Amino acid sequence: MSQQKKSAFVIHAFKTQPPKDADMPKRSWEKLEGAIIQIFNENAGELSFEELYRTGYNMVLHKHGDMLYNNVDATLKRRSMELCERVEKNTDETFLSSLKKIWTEYKRSLQMVQDILMYMDRTYVKQNQKKPVYDMGLGIFCQHCVRAAGVKDRLRRLTLELIRRERDGEKIERDILRSISQMLQEMGKSVFHEDLEKPFIESSQQYYMVQSESLITGSSTPEYLRYVEAKLLEESERVSSCLSIDYNAGDSGIKQTVENELIGRHMMSLVEKEGSGLIRLLEDFRIQELKSMFDLFSRVQGGTDIIEGKVADHVGQKGREIVMSLENQADPLQFVHQLLELKENYDRMVREAFRKEKSLINKLHKAFEVFINLNSRSPEYISLAMDTHLRGTKTKSSGPSNISEEQTEGVLERTLQLFRFLQEKDMFEKYFKQHLAKRLLGDRSQSEDLERKVIQMLKTECGYQFTAKLEGMFKDMHTSADLHQSFSRHLSQGDGNSLSLDLQVKVLTTGFWPTQPAQQCRLPPEIDHACMVFQRFYLAQHNGRQLTWQTNMGNADLKAKYDKTYQINVPTFHMVVLLLFSPEGSNQLSFKEIEAGTNIPKADLQRTLQSLACAHHKLLVKEPKSKNVSEDDVFFYNSKFTNRLIKFKVSTIAASKESNEEVQASRNKMNEDRNPQIDAAIVRVMKARRVMEHNLLVAEVTKQLQSRFNPNPVIIKKRIEGLIERDFLQRQRGDIKKYEYLA
Repeated sequence: MSQQKKSAFVIHAFKTQPPKDADMPKRSWEKLEGAIIQIFNENAGELSFEELYRTGYNMVLHKHGDMLYNNVDATLKRRSMELCERVEKNTDETFLSSLKKIWTEYKRSLQMVQDILMYMDRTYVKQNQKKPVYDMGLGIFCQHCVRAAGVKDRLRRLTLELIRRERDGEKIERDILRSISQMLQEMGKSVFHEDLEKPFIESSQQYYMVQSESLITGSSTPEYLRYVEAKLLEESERVSSCLSIDYNAGDSGIKQTVENELIGRHMMSLVEKEGSGLIRLLEDFRIQELKSMFDLFSRVQGGTDIIEGKVADHVGQKGREIVMSLENQADPLQFVHQLLELKENYDRMVREAFRKEKSLINKLHKAFEVFINLNSRSPEYISLAMDTHLRGTKTKSSGPSNISEEQTEGVLERTLQLFRFLQEKDMFEKYFKQHLAKRLLGDRSQSEDLERKVIQMLKTECGYQFTAKLEGMFKDMHTSADLHQSFSRHLSQGDGNSLSLDLQVKVLTTGFWPTQPAQQCRLPPEIDHACMVFQRFYLAQHNGRQLTWQTNMGNADLKAKYDKTYQINVPTFHMVVLLLFSPEGSNQLSFKEIEAGTNIPKADLQRTLQSLACAHHKLLVKEPKSKNVSEDDVFFYNSKFTNRLIKFKVSTIAASKESNEEVQASRNKMNEDRNPQIDAAIVRVMKARRVMEHNLLVAEVTKQLQSRFNPNPVIIKKRIEGLIERDFLQRQRGDIKKYEYLA
């Protein structure tokens, strides 16, 4: 098989280079230059854009991009200067409209120039990091026309003048303003800011400073607020539609400037303006004006703080007037009613006028806490108000008593809001327990369900320990009801223990009920016998227990014959006194004879006789006649007594106000009761921490106890000393400010 030799195929270069067309760049540019001039003269209809594009393409392809780019730059500069001369020739009336027209035409022509030089933009411009033709044209027009000496200042002056005329109510051509603003924005952010935005802000500041100063002196606060709302709305709409600026942007200088001039500079004047300032608006409960003020002030830094501070101070002042009023201190129900009214009013203001601002709510809570605790009797008064509603009593402050249980529950919930502000919640617990005891023992509660709902509210607020004894009181009442049934069955068995009267005994657990000294009296023989029968029955079932009769807490139903037979419910002391005047007794007794016959303590006896002889139901007659009872008085059976009701109740006249000594004694007793709680808190903290510095220990103990009361640091220190003496704690060696827990 034969092999053939392969020959290589070689391409040789031309022996001579093809001749170059030296005039090609010049001819090409002359062609393009003429076309650009025709475009700017708006004679582009006869041009072949495909041919012009190919001409520019060839110039760039043959490395003549520099020449093309520089010549375009020079042509645009000449054109911009020509346009500048045309603009400058206009009068002020036609200046802006002429500039707008020239700018529109220039931009349209520049876009056509960009189209025919597109290849240069895509290759030469990118490779040499130069500006594209369109951007270059904008920069040239800006420099040689818009920012020319005869145009720049005039443009600024006429634009601001146009805006001022519209602010003054004159109708203008907004389209011109919008076009000028958009032109400057297209030329660059810095151009727009320096040539229009900054001067606009400065002129706005001056304009609204003058306007606000002239208006603030002659207008009321609501009038000025309405003016500001209208101006802010106008300015926002003007800036957005005429100047194409986002007025509500976070960095909007015009927004901050206008709001500061109209609001920020005059906040204190508006708040303190006599007759129409913030205090007047609060007093008149003008929700809409307050809302406007708060909304406007919230636009300015520190504005809401001014309003919140003034509102909190005003509420604090109103609250102090209520709690320190002698009239309110004489009427606890009015005291609480006015506090509730104050809180409800300002709660509504916070919701409707102040947008539920949390910082304002916190300031108002602090204000309420301060002034409510100014009166040391606030816990007692709040408990008294709740007692009144739980008994369904009609009062001047609370109005008619025929409200539903749901309405009463709502009132109690609102009253408990005041309880939250108390620093001495243990004092409230003391009074609430006393009032609850009277309601339960006297069967005066409007509803047991309502009572339990209140206790549940208190448990939710303060925890189980706060209400444990209150729940124990209800348990005792149910146990006593079962015990009465058992006692009745025991008597019905006929074992010689039958009684001539119906005895109902409520057995109370000592730890649950308010502690008070047992005030004994000499009971009539029939009642004394009945008590002995019950005591034997009870102790037979509960061996080892002890009964102490609280005669001052009982009551009795009596049948009394005057002009007719009445059924009268009276306290036990009243019953004992009245039975002295029975047919077996005497119709005339002196105070001392009654005291000796009943053995009732003197102070209680005076109030008892005052209730029977000086109050509404005069079952007895006193000589000499007076409103008070003395030891020299003589009492008679009132045979002429009449009453339109067959059944009625005689209550004990309330004791006079406690003296300062009694109040102080009660306060000292409460402080003694607090000592074990302070001791327990100290031990709990030290047991967990083992070692602790004095100030930190005091702070932690205060934090643990503040849900019930605010302990005095001096008292905490004394209790720490006591625990050291009892070997619960010891001071750390080398650092007496630290304590160690002893297991």
